Amino acid sequence: MEIDLELERWQGEWRAHEAIPADLARQVARGRRWMWWGVASEIAVTAVVGGGSLGWALVSRRADVTMLAAGVWTIIAIAWTLSVLLRRGAWQPATMTTAAFLELSILRCERGLQALVAQAALYVVILGFDLVWLYSFGAETSVWGFLTRPAVVLIAWIGSLVAAIAALWYRRRLRRERARLLQLRRALEEG
Repeated sequence: MEIDLELERWQGEWRAHEAIPADLARQVARGRRWMWWGVASEIAVTAVVGGGSLGWALVSRRADVTMLAAGVWTIIAIAWTLSVLLRRGAWQPATMTTAAFLELSILRCERGLQALVAQAALYVVILGFDLVWLYSFGAETSVWGFLTRPAVVLIAWIGSLVAAIAALWYRRRLRRERARLLQLRRALEEG
């Protein structure tokens, strides 16, 4: 009986194949589900907001509404580009090893931090565009009067403050998670 060296090598690799820690595997799977929900919500926003603004522009045939639709679609294109770039390579681990799952989790934390910066910049652009559009086409006579209207104060100023606080809290959470994962990676490399 001749020994099959290739089969023995495969069996050795199979035995050496490590089990992924269950909590890490769950975390990666949960992250992937959240990414799918993110894509679904982006599609919904594109359809509702983008489609709604385009439909309004076509029906009304007003220059101000056409300008709004153009701005909305420009912002949607920027948001989709950023979204695709930030999710690139973050869907699944490269291999079925603990190290690969850990690297993917670290990458997702880093991309989350980058996404916060991108979202903040895009928020400023959207808010600026909206305020300028509302002021320009709303027959406003006073900038201060416009900026201190109750609706503008509530949505733009208080809403921005709440969004900033939430973003800072989430950034802190992501940084703690990344630090924990980097510590786990060092321990895995050492031991």
